[in-house]
Amino acid sequence: MNLSGSDTMDPETTIQPVATVTGLYRGKSAGLVPLTPDTPLTRDEVRRNPIFYELDLHPGQEDENLIIDLIYDNLAPIRLPDLRRGTDIPRGVRFWPDWFDIPPYEEMHDVDGRRVSPRAPGIHTVQIRTGRRKFAQIGRVRDFSTENGGYTSPVFGIRIAGEDDV
Repeated sequence: MNLSGSDTMDPETTIQPVATVTGLYRGKSAGLVPLTPDTPLTRDEVRRNPIFYELDLHPGQEDENLIIDLIYDNLAPIRLPDLRRGTDIPRGVRFWPDWFDIPPYEEMHDVDGRRVSPRAPGIHTVQIRTGRRKFAQIGRVRDFSTENGGYTSPVFGIRIAGEDDV
């Protein structure tokens, strides 16, 4: 019998992510519409409109500030602006939509030197990771560890329409 309790997880001591991503959306005149591979973005939408993602801000962490990185097509993470509670995210709001732009290149090279086409027609992947913003580390290495409330979203698939798509 193990009396130390190290093999059980106490829900009150388990560190929860500060925020999780619940979905990707496109902006339409009717509001935000879910974005999936079955609903492709047109070339015009890719050029002009951001993609919205919804953050589920976890209860009990209302005063936490967020750091957010975007991983597009398995490229190196793109640093998104930090979100500050009470300024960028109003207090008392649990869900919060934010946005990002698809990298503005027709063709580029990633850190490994492979050629990528972020705005090319086809299926692309998006992952978003979140964590707590530590004031002592502003401008330094960002900490997305579970100890810091870090979270990496599942891989979202989006499709950019080609010439033959309707």
